Amino acid sequence: MYTRFALLFILLAINLPAQTEVSGSVNGFWSSRDSPYQLTADVLVASGDTLIIQSNVVVDLGSQYTLRVEGLMTATDASMENGGGLFAAGGRLVLSGCDFYGLTSGLKVFGGTAEIDDCLIDSTAETGVTFNGADSSFLHNSLIMNSGDYGVKIRATDNVEIIGNTFTGNSTNDVNHPALFIDSASPEIIENNIIEDNHAQGLGVWSLSSTAFPIIRYNIIRRNFTGITLVNSPAIIEGNIIVANFVENNTNSGAGIYAGFENSTPIIINNYIAGNYYGVSNINAANCNLGNPINFDHEDDGLNVFFNNTVDGQTWNIWNSTTNQLTAQNNYWPGLNLNDIDATLWDNEEGGGLILFEPVATPVLPDAGDLNDDSLVNILDIVLVVEGILANDVPDAVFFYLADLNTDYSVDVNDVVMILEMVVGQ
Repeated sequence: MYTRFALLFILLAINLPAQTEVSGSVNGFWSSRDSPYQLTADVLVASGDTLIIQSNVVVDLGSQYTLRVEGLMTATDASMENGGGLFAAGGRLVLSGCDFYGLTSGLKVFGGTAEIDDCLIDSTAETGVTFNGADSSFLHNSLIMNSGDYGVKIRATDNVEIIGNTFTGNSTNDVNHPALFIDSASPEIIENNIIEDNHAQGLGVWSLSSTAFPIIRYNIIRRNFTGITLVNSPAIIEGNIIVANFVENNTNSGAGIYAGFENSTPIIINNYIAGNYYGVSNINAANCNLGNPINFDHEDDGLNVFFNNTVDGQTWNIWNSTTNQLTAQNNYWPGLNLNDIDATLWDNEEGGGLILFEPVATPVLPDAGDLNDDSLVNILDIVLVVEGILANDVPDAVFFYLADLNTDYSVDVNDVVMILEMVVGQ
């Protein structure tokens, strides 16, 4: 009997997963054979050293410890969990296909560089990813969700790309902090991201210690407290779908674009701004350029689509509570004549500055569903909707308006069904 139990114990011991305790300075390879790696104190990849974390490695940060990188760390299809954080302090991170779950301080890149692609950053207690004084970094094709504070914070970092990511459920502990926050920085590319269902602003740009004028283009920003918030920022906002941003029954929420203070002079062009409580709120000396086709600069020619930005039964496509005269020419206003358009503008007649909205964009938009503007709704339009969905790119403003037949501010299979029913019913 004793021999049998001893043999069983030995067999179980052989089959138990290995656990490798680590602390202090590390380098070399971490392999799945020795996984999980358990931090028992802070760990350092020193300058000049390299740590390569191989596929299927699990790193347990011991609820409180930091993996600090001053040299080079690469990880592919690995995971880190259980509190603590990953800190590139002047070092370089190369992360692909990795999962980061339940960290405390998330991923921090201070003075170093990070190349983050196809990663999951979930349930960080503080900020999911922080870039501060980083150089030549990118965050691509990743999911950042359920962060207690910001999903991503960019500060004093111009050379960073944020492309193709999804931000959702962030700011669980602080509803004043945007899912994507840009503070005193001008990253060149904020593009093709989906920023939706966050507890605070979807995207915030603050110019507090220096000017922040990022290029924000081709993103879907929907169902957040507000869409884009600008504080003293002359950002470029181009080709975005900014829809359905509000909190039910909270009239302090709900601006598709909220611009405040005198240095907020954004150029806003070719966006679809619809279904928010307020389309664009221009307050506190801000001066949004929503379309000026008369000057020689074709980078500010309007072509925004304003539709159904309504609160308490009143449509306010643009709200200008400043004394500044705004230009909002050469835009589309589906279903509205000139008098109707004027009634959706809070300007000099209500106590604010004049909004110049004529001339409006021509030609007039075709009926919803007629995506190829041939005066017919037929199989060719169905093909265009399907191709638009499969493309995985953010559609342009006019396409989104025409394709969103059920006005739920998504273009998906439900719209294909509706357009098919329209064709069959003819």
